[in-house]
Amino acid sequence: MISVLNLPLRLSGNKFFFVLAFMLCGLLGYAQQEEVSHFVVHKVSKRETLDAIAARYDITTEQIIAYNPFAKKGIRKRDKLQIPRFKKTIKLPVAAGTLKHVVKPKETLWRIAYTYSISIDSLRSLNPHVKDTLAVGETLIVPKISNQTQDSQFSYYTVLPREGFYRLEQKFGLSKEQLEALNPELISVGLQAGMLLKIPKIQIDTLVGKNLVYAKPNFWDSTFVTPVVRVALMAPFRLPRVELDSVMQTQKTLSERNLTTVALDFYAGILYAADSLNSAGLSVELTVLDTENQRYIVEQLLNQHDFSQFDAVIGPFTPDNVSRVAQALTFFNIPVISPLSTREFKSYNALFNTIPSKQTLSKRLSIYIDSLDMVSENPCVLIIADDKNQNTATKLKAQFPLSEIISPDERFGFVKPDVVDSLLTPTRQNWVFLETEDLNLVTSMTSMLNAQQRDDRQVQLFTHYRSATYDDPNVSQAHLGNLRFTYPSYFHEKQDSVRVNFDLGYKNRFGKAPNRTAVKAFDVMIDVALRIAIKRSLFSGVSLGLLEQLQHRFEYKMIPSGGYQNTATYTIQHQGFESIEVEPPSNQLDSLSVR
Repeated sequence: MISVLNLPLRLSGNKFFFVLAFMLCGLLGYAQQEEVSHFVVHKVSKRETLDAIAARYDITTEQIIAYNPFAKKGIRKRDKLQIPRFKKTIKLPVAAGTLKHVVKPKETLWRIAYTYSISIDSLRSLNPHVKDTLAVGETLIVPKISNQTQDSQFSYYTVLPREGFYRLEQKFGLSKEQLEALNPELISVGLQAGMLLKIPKIQIDTLVGKNLVYAKPNFWDSTFVTPVVRVALMAPFRLPRVELDSVMQTQKTLSERNLTTVALDFYAGILYAADSLNSAGLSVELTVLDTENQRYIVEQLLNQHDFSQFDAVIGPFTPDNVSRVAQALTFFNIPVISPLSTREFKSYNALFNTIPSKQTLSKRLSIYIDSLDMVSENPCVLIIADDKNQNTATKLKAQFPLSEIISPDERFGFVKPDVVDSLLTPTRQNWVFLETEDLNLVTSMTSMLNAQQRDDRQVQLFTHYRSATYDDPNVSQAHLGNLRFTYPSYFHEKQDSVRVNFDLGYKNRFGKAPNRTAVKAFDVMIDVALRIAIKRSLFSGVSLGLLEQLQHRFEYKMIPSGGYQNTATYTIQHQGFESIEVEPPSNQLDSLSVR
């Protein structure tokens, strides 16, 4: 009930009732107004209207203007609008009757929800106080279930972020209507990340293994329809060139970084992967062929061996040799995997390139920058690009018309510090794009920009392509960390518990810690073998989509010129002496400064 007390005595008659009605309507309107849960920031595109934006977000133009008063006079391209998102009260049905459940060690929300055949949202509605992390011994209210409640014909699956009905249909072969029939709450609530869906066990067993609810698919627990995977490794060991009779010469050869040591490190990673797969119940038969990095040896191997017996060939390492092998084996439909080459080379239908192209990497950063720009207020942008990267500079200039392009000195190849200092600002964010692979320019610019950092002036460094130049000892990793150096990458050197256990096991077997080459070999072998084991061939295994291993992701797409290209990438940012993966920022702000 709403009461209006102590009205001024001078109000009387119709005027009194008018004011009373006005105040009651206002109060009732306020009481019934939907509560704003958060805001999203919408950047206005060319020729976009308020009506179109309102329709897109299912709100009214009046609601947009209420939170963006300047929009009443019209909107322009690149304007940023604060779009309100309203809270929705969702009541999810739960089974009649409840009981208490005491949380056991290692139990999670989804495990308890799965045990009692309810969704995580339903579990939260019964326990409003519950947090994402449960404490051992904590008591939860759960519905009563009988022994028959968990139908043996069904399992449960946790919806991943940004996963829609189309993706679920590709994954499980179930249409939107079929999923809604199995999960009626989808009709009223819609598909949401973290939701627990009932899925016929036959579908989920084929995909991810029995009763497995996962965050990132890796398929280790899947049913292997191909129990034995036969792989040939073609690598340039160049063993005939190693002088085994000379101990000192052999030690010198193996201590230097060359094709032989790269091949041996790769071979060690392959062996460790084969052992891991064998422990998981998948038999791997490995044949090793030394190409000696010679074309005539490659031709001899192609003539001497029956490659039709293999499910896949990994290698050779160099572009010319891998193209030649792919050309020969395309006729037999035997997939050839290029594991290490970053150079572009002639492709064939049977060729799988495990390293994403520069264009794919560049696009990854562009998406991240665009999302960052959506929640940033007019950053100060500097573009430093050498002659080889002018196309990237031109694209950045088009995206940020007010940016400054600084060309390195033609003679000495560096940028004068006073030029950069005069352009940086303490009032806005400073974004510097360094587009070069030149060591001198990278060294000088990272050092200079680090010196420009102050408490009142923050600089962040970006590049669309991080070459091996940044691994040079002359490039300070401390400076990169201070600059929050951000770039796209096809690998991410994580140090989680899985990686730590891998390093320990690898060192116990081979007597040394694995390097990047060994880890890449492990990841490639695991990805290739699992796709073949689950789908009978690597070509069919492409349909499994994104798989992530220790520090590499794999998601292959067909390319027009023939063959398959890995398109899975990371956006990496240096923070201190660590490198972490960053996601595009959520386009949400609590408030925007009024223009």
